[in-house]
Amino acid sequence: MVITGLTRNQLGVYASRGFESRPLRQIKKRVGAVVEKVFFPSCHVTRAFPEQHAALRAYLKEKLDVNPIGCCRPTHKGLKKEDCAIVICNTCAAVIEESSPAEKLEYVWEIIDNDQDFVFPDYKGEKMTIQDCWTAGGRTSVQLAVRSLLKKMNIEIVEQEENFDKSCYCGTMLLRAVPERNSSLAPKRFLERGKDAFRPMDEAEQDEYLKDHCSKISTEKVVTYCRPCTAGINAGGKKGIHIIELLFSK
Repeated sequence: MVITGLTRNQLGVYASRGFESRPLRQIKKRVGAVVEKVFFPSCHVTRAFPEQHAALRAYLKEKLDVNPIGCCRPTHKGLKKEDCAIVICNTCAAVIEESSPAEKLEYVWEIIDNDQDFVFPDYKGEKMTIQDCWTAGGRTSVQLAVRSLLKKMNIEIVEQEENFDKSCYCGTMLLRAVPERNSSLAPKRFLERGKDAFRPMDEAEQDEYLKDHCSKISTEKVVTYCRPCTAGINAGGKKGIHIIELLFSK
């Protein structure tokens, strides 16, 4: 069953089917010793885009028979070597990659991009700028999958000069001290790679930085695949649109 562009009524129906988060131990008990695919839904994306996230959960349930298990921080160590972690969030990906035994990681954007049956909404050639995220640096397959999805939605992509791994942007996250909750679970990403990336600023400096960044963007709409990036673009004066909003439009 292909799910896209669900209405509010349709979303209510899918929500009523019981696609609730389940603790990892319950899923392992249900399917046995091996869990082939486990979905980490992203706390921030779930809260920010509840209707679109409900549609995504329904899609993954129908396509892969996968339920979300909740926040990555308390559950990642329950994964096993043979498990495949499905993620939305770049920070979740880093935590699972560095602190769990699971050897396979897959983004939902890659899953949808490889789904030949997915019905994409048509944005009729509208120009939108793509905002790459520092936290996704080194994940070329994810960066390319996002661009592929935009093309399949008939969006004309406008690239920034600092794109792909050249991006040093993640909203206000890099404008503060390194979060201990991130550095403790993903030190390679946030301490080693982030040694020179974090530049703490006060609120006035952050505001100026975000506005200056957006002043260099030529389009009104900016597509992101990171919740802090979305918030940063909106705070800077442009319209930040998370890709989940485009794929599962109301």
